[in-house]
Amino acid sequence: METITVTEGDYESPAFVTKDEWKQILSSKDIMKRSYIDALIAFYLEPGHKSTCKALGDKYNLHHNTFNGAITQFGKQAQKELNRFQIVSNDGSQIYWRIVMTGRYDSSNLFEWTMRDELVEAIEDLDFVSANYKSIGIVSNQNQQKQFTWIPAFAALAKWLLEYKDRQEDLVDILDDIGVENGLNDRIKKGEPEKVKVMDPFTFVSLLMKYQNLQNRINIFNRLIAKIELNVQAIKDLDGVPTAQAQSAWLFPYGFERDPDTIPLLWELFEQVLKSEITSETFNSALKIKHTGFTKLTQNIFYFNPSRYLPIDKQTRDWLAENNIDNPKESWEDYIKTLERVAKNSSKPFYQISYEAWLSNQKGNDSPKIVSSKASEYTIKDEPISQPLNRILYGPPGTGKTYRTTKLAVECVDPAWYASWHSFDLPDDEKRILLKQKYDELTSKGRIAFTTFHQSFAYEDFIEGIRPTVNKGPDNQSMISYDVIPGIFKSICSLADTNAKERTGSTQSVNIDGKKIWKLSLGNTLEDEGEDIFNECIENNYILLGWGEDINFTGCENRKQVVSKFESTRNISLSDDPYNYLATAVNSFKNVIKAGDLVIISDGNHKFRAIAEVTGNYEFLDLPDRIGYQQSRKVKWLRVYETSLPKEKLFEKSLSQMTLYNLKDSTINRDKLKELLTVHSTESSVNKPHLIIIDEINRGNISRIFGELITLLEPDKRKDGSDAREITLPYSKEKFSVPSNLYVLGTMNTADKSLAQIDFALRRRFEFIELLPEPSHLKEVKVHNVPVSEILEVINQRIEVLLDREHTIGHAYFWSLMELQSDEEREEELANIFENRIIPLLQEYFFSDWERIGWVLNDPAKDSNDRFIQVDNLTPDVKSLFHDSVTDQIMDRRYRINNEAFNRAKAYAGIVSADLQAE
Repeated sequence: METITVTEGDYESPAFVTKDEWKQILSSKDIMKRSYIDALIAFYLEPGHKSTCKALGDKYNLHHNTFNGAITQFGKQAQKELNRFQIVSNDGSQIYWRIVMTGRYDSSNLFEWTMRDELVEAIEDLDFVSANYKSIGIVSNQNQQKQFTWIPAFAALAKWLLEYKDRQEDLVDILDDIGVENGLNDRIKKGEPEKVKVMDPFTFVSLLMKYQNLQNRINIFNRLIAKIELNVQAIKDLDGVPTAQAQSAWLFPYGFERDPDTIPLLWELFEQVLKSEITSETFNSALKIKHTGFTKLTQNIFYFNPSRYLPIDKQTRDWLAENNIDNPKESWEDYIKTLERVAKNSSKPFYQISYEAWLSNQKGNDSPKIVSSKASEYTIKDEPISQPLNRILYGPPGTGKTYRTTKLAVECVDPAWYASWHSFDLPDDEKRILLKQKYDELTSKGRIAFTTFHQSFAYEDFIEGIRPTVNKGPDNQSMISYDVIPGIFKSICSLADTNAKERTGSTQSVNIDGKKIWKLSLGNTLEDEGEDIFNECIENNYILLGWGEDINFTGCENRKQVVSKFESTRNISLSDDPYNYLATAVNSFKNVIKAGDLVIISDGNHKFRAIAEVTGNYEFLDLPDRIGYQQSRKVKWLRVYETSLPKEKLFEKSLSQMTLYNLKDSTINRDKLKELLTVHSTESSVNKPHLIIIDEINRGNISRIFGELITLLEPDKRKDGSDAREITLPYSKEKFSVPSNLYVLGTMNTADKSLAQIDFALRRRFEFIELLPEPSHLKEVKVHNVPVSEILEVINQRIEVLLDREHTIGHAYFWSLMELQSDEEREEELANIFENRIIPLLQEYFFSDWERIGWVLNDPAKDSNDRFIQVDNLTPDVKSLFHDSVTDQIMDRRYRINNEAFNRAKAYAGIVSADLQAE
């Protein structure tokens, strides 16, 4: 077999296959798959028989990989059939598309394919298009049927799924490959997540249907069609298809509580659904699976047989009521009777009834609403309620201010998910776990930041400041430099800034698994030369190394040869410098970096501005007008940003000043890189809402921390506002403004500083939300047969009389009691709360005025042994301490904490007692 080697730029290579050979291949039923035929017809019908895969994807509502993959596989089959040649690139990897097409980059930097002349002639000789056009599986936008296009796609998927009953891990991998986020981790042992290894057809589709945004659901389903080369046209709508619950898409529980028969049972039900032969035993058994439920189960059988089964959810329940049909009880027998009544009532197919039920609900509801969970699974799209950009939660300690920020942060940053979560039919503790998981996820992605103000917190911590940093220099020695380091507020502003857009780059997602990642500096970013080098690299699709001067290192295959070349060229010896960085950098650039490796282009130590994939081997640029930056490697620019992105978008730590080095996983976050290199069908992540939480905002010196930026927080002064303003930062000299998609959420403890004492500049730029103690949250808790809610309520009433309501005590101080079950545990914990939290807090409030503390606890109304604060029978007495001549003039101000009272029931009952007569 002949091996034909082609170079990177050789896009017009000669024909490898003759017209007659193409005719033989096109006529072979064993070779020609539906996807090959559709792709060939699509390219043939384009002007000049040429197009980019992206353009065809847009035209036929398919992912571009549909065409890319089909042409590549068709070329592979042609090579296999002819068995007389193979085409390889310089690195030895096989190339198949060149057999079918020639190609070049167009003006938009997209790769355009042109069908080979011999193939075009063969298609025309065979009248190939006319013979196959009627059965074509793709339809262009202008001819696309717009309603219920999902039905044939779901039917085709159902047949495909049958082949994976014994290949369930492959189903999980496919979901992962097409970009299904979350929902792929099992827990075989409680609290220990691991990738799920089982999958049923219903859960598989639910994970595709869990996205709240309709277009996201359509896009991910079409990505699946392209991925598995399903012989069906892309879906255009999901009319009548219920949305799965995002946080409860599985129809089976975690492994540690899953019965071994659960997954086989779901597969059995699936097979019965396809045959329209569901048995009562199978359905009712599936209904008993934990986390399934009647609504979810009927929705899932509807997915795969929408003409035979109807989902029973909020939408259709309303429709049934309007048509005088009783809602079914949660059993197969009652469900079937309901289906029979519906069929008698209406001649419309069930999928149309499902759609009309949803449509009726939408038209009849004018308020913003998302219906989800067991009540319903449809998204009703309305404009979200706008949240204030600047808010402060204020109130006494223990009222749940910091706790509340978790909920508000998720609501602001991901409102669609929050709306879905809010309607989940789950216990409060489970909902809180889901909410915290989402909060942690958004925090890890850099969309939520958290900081706490304190007395020493300053502008340099919050906005930017000059800090010493230690880096490894070219000679591997530590070097101290003084850099302008962005603070937490400037960093999250950079992440949220809508100007951080891509200047150019690939339109395709990139798989980074197994790839090495390198950091490279392209010139000094503070000088014009550095910018010129960077722009030159972008324009010419290569990267350059400044080290190596004007020496051509071609033929140097290792570091030793690089050193030898340098020594012979410059007539010097490097034997005394075994760690010479020039040799290390050149060797890494030329020999260690391989085609396929990724390169991150830095912008100083705290930003990056481009990402590239290495595509070519080392080349020396022979430039008569320049010395340096002559070592080159061809690359494909994956992302190039108009404004450099902050390191937090990608890195776990600051970058080193070394020009070139390998990035370890401890430095770079591969998940963040994968996110950056994923093409999103929706808005870019840089346009999404971001939020910063400032805990204890009143403890910091506001003017010292915010400086001149306090004005920029106002909504109209923010970027793109009606009166937008920007300033020049004092250290970096950069222009700065606050993006309009950044929320600022503060908390303040009124016991530290009242609202009246807050900096007026802060007060008029923030909305204030008061959070007061809510004893009703503790109404179910009794200790010593005394309601804890009553204890808290009466204590706060007394504090409000003696001080003010800003010094009351929050319900969170007693929250630990909620988690205890036995009376003994609660009694012990209540004693701990009073001894170590309540008494010290009251001591702080009243400046150790023990008499008033006793009043708050109603001690004067109790027997001496039941008083928390004792004033009687204190030893030694006054007479033994002072002379008789002065004892009459002395008032004994001593008080003691009675530790025994913490364990006495009457001590707590006496707090709420109305008996004011002490013995």
